[in-house]
Parts: sequence; structure tokens; C-alpha cells
Amino acid sequence: MAGLAGCFADSGGDGGDGSDGGSGDDGEDGGSGDGGSASSIDITGVWSGGEQEDFSEVMSFVEEDAGVELEYHPRDTDTLLTGTLMDYESGVASADIVVMPSPARVISDAENGHLAPLGDAWNADDFAVDPSRVSVDGEVYAAPFKMDLKPGFWYRKSFFNEHDLSVPESWDEFTSLLETISGIEGVDAPIASGNGTGWPLSDITEGFIMRQEDGASLQQGLIDGDASFTDDRVGTAFDEIKSLHEEGYFSQTRDFGVQYEYFWDNSLPLYFMGSFTPAQEAVQDPSDLGVFRLPGVDGVTSSVNWFTVPTYSENVDTARNAVSSFVSAEGQEVWAELGGFIASNTQVPDDAYEIQVMSDLPDLAAEVTVVPDLDDALGNPFQEEFWSQLKGLWASPDTETAEIVSALDEAHQETLSN
Repeated sequence: MAGLAGCFADSGGDGGDGSDGGSGDDGEDGGSGDGGSASSIDITGVWSGGEQEDFSEVMSFVEEDAGVELEYHPRDTDTLLTGTLMDYESGVASADIVVMPSPARVISDAENGHLAPLGDAWNADDFAVDPSRVSVDGEVYAAPFKMDLKPGFWYRKSFFNEHDLSVPESWDEFTSLLETISGIEGVDAPIASGNGTGWPLSDITEGFIMRQEDGASLQQGLIDGDASFTDDRVGTAFDEIKSLHEEGYFSQTRDFGVQYEYFWDNSLPLYFMGSFTPAQEAVQDPSDLGVFRLPGVDGVTSSVNWFTVPTYSENVDTARNAVSSFVSAEGQEVWAELGGFIASNTQVPDDAYEIQVMSDLPDLAAEVTVVPDLDDALGNPFQEEFWSQLKGLWASPDTETAEIVSALDEAHQETLSN
């Protein structure tokens, strides 16, 4: 998928330059295992529901291709991030393969000796992401799999057609659309507020940051440490979010997966979500999906799901071989054909994307700048504070903007100094 590959190739890096990547007991392979002789390995990640079903199809391919039995254990994001860290600090592997959504965590885990190197499991020339994002001292500690693009607001084309609605091209048209949708019978609120740990409230907030002047550069600057949350544009973004709250345009918060049910029955007709939307169980007909960017944005965010192998696994070599099969063009093509998946491997053929809206996403992304997901790139303590502040804002929309920005700036500075 060459068009999208170009976008992600320039999406910026957040890799570190740590000094003590994991070496394990097996020397160069960083593993404490038995040479990979096991025929069964465990995997843990955040995919559940429809995404888990699709991932199981890829697992079937890998089982045959790599000659290994696989078992998958889903976790929510918060449990994955906190649980694996607790296990690692105790010298325990949460699974033989851990699918990590945060490159910042990959770097931290590698610096602390928790991960086995995976540079040999993939050829960077065939991928749309730079290995430096997950490298420590020149060693690569993760392999890229599923990429998620956060393009903007998803909607049902049938709903827009039924009510003679049009995709907005300006902020005024956007607010007018929200007002119109609010008056339609059966609508609870125009915009679904997905939640859980604070994500994906973070995704829509980043959209508002990037609709400010030079917003994509602002977001990249926040990641790189060249900008701060005291920038007036950040405050303006929060003021805009609060103005929509005042009009009642945001729904009550619910788990992000549950909100898809309300989205699909048109009680919450707009949902700012990722490219995994067509794969959700509640989405009964992906061909009815449309998506538009928040008017005024000059960027969209991307994130990558990274395969990692803990040094504490007893099956490091077997896990590494399975990872190589997972991230291969053939492995990624399996999920691409099912929808809701953007391959990190550029050798996956364009015709693998059978759902029209998925084929349209590269063009949507090519019109603006693609930048990394803000909180995933920065990691903790910023991520935890970002999520906490957003949950608080959605619960109490009258929270002073200055209070929010001050807390975020403090966490941002602490994160950058680590």
C-alpha cells in the first residue's frame, strides 16, 4: 500500500537512546528460553470482539506457516500496560508474545532488560515505519504489525442520505451539522464519547489540537519537546471542546466498544475513531461507513501495534519465528482482506483492501500530515495524566482550561525529563 506507506514513513519517531537494553541469559538473542523448542506459545494484546476474531484468522495462518500452536489472551489497554510491567519487574513473562500499543513502553521495557531483540524478525525496507521508534543502542526490540490511522468522524452514509446531511467543510458547517443532528428524532447526542481508561477521548482531543494553526507541527513539537502545553493553541483546543460540551453535543461516556452499538443504531451518529472501525462487531455493513476529518485539521494521528517478546519467556526463539510470520506480507494480508486493518508491511497488495472506505483512507491521509499518537508516543507519566484530565473534563465540562493545561504541562515536562 505504497501511498499510505509514504505517510507513515514520515510520521516521526519516538525511540530512545537508552543504554542497557535487555541481554537475557542467552547472550545475543536476549532470551532466557530453551532455544525455542516449544511447540505452543501464548500471546496477549488488546484485541477483543470482532478484532479478536479477525486476529484469530491470522493466527491460523501463522500456526501453519511457523508450525506452532498459538493461544491468545485479550486484555484491556490499562490491564495490558500495568499488568505486563508488574510481571516484568518480577521477572515473569506475561506471555511469550506481548502486543504493545505504545512505542514509549517498548523503549522503556527494552532499556530495563525486559525484551528480547527482534530486529532479525523483519526487514525494515519492506515496512512503512522506522525501526528507530523501537530501538535502543542500535538494537530493535519490536516488530510492527497492525497500523491504526485516526482519520476523524465515522458516520453511516444511509443516515446522512436519509436526513439530507452533508460532510462539513468548515467549522461553521461542522457546528451546524451538530445542531441539525441534535434535532433528529432518536438521536441522544451527535458525538459518541468513547471511554475506558481515558482513551479514545485522547484521540478526539488530539484532533482539536491539530485543527489549530500549524496543528500537526504543534503535536509533533509536543512529542519532540519543542512545544509545550502552555502554548495558547492548546488552550484554544480545549476551549473548543468545552464549547461543544456546553451545547450538549457530546454523549455520556461509555466503553469504546459499547459505543459502537449506539453509533450503529444512529442514536450517536458521529464517532471519532480509528481505522479499526469496520472490524467492530456492531458494524453490520462496513460498506455503509463514511468518514470525514474534523474541519480545519492539517494532520491526523497514527499508531502501530508492536509485537514484543519478553526476555523471561521460555520460548524466545519460537516466539521470534512466530512474530516474523505474523508481520510478513502474507500474514498481514489475511487481516487486510477482512477489513479494519492497515498493514505496516508495504508488500501487502492494494487489492487486499476489499472494503471501499479502507481503500479511501490513504488518500484521506495523504492530504494532510500524519503524526504519531501523542500520548502513546510520550508514554507515562504524561499518558496517565492526559487520560485522567480528559475523563475529568467529560465528567465536569466547566473545569477551567487553565487548570487542565497546567496539569498537563507539569506531566509533560516530567515525562520529557525522564
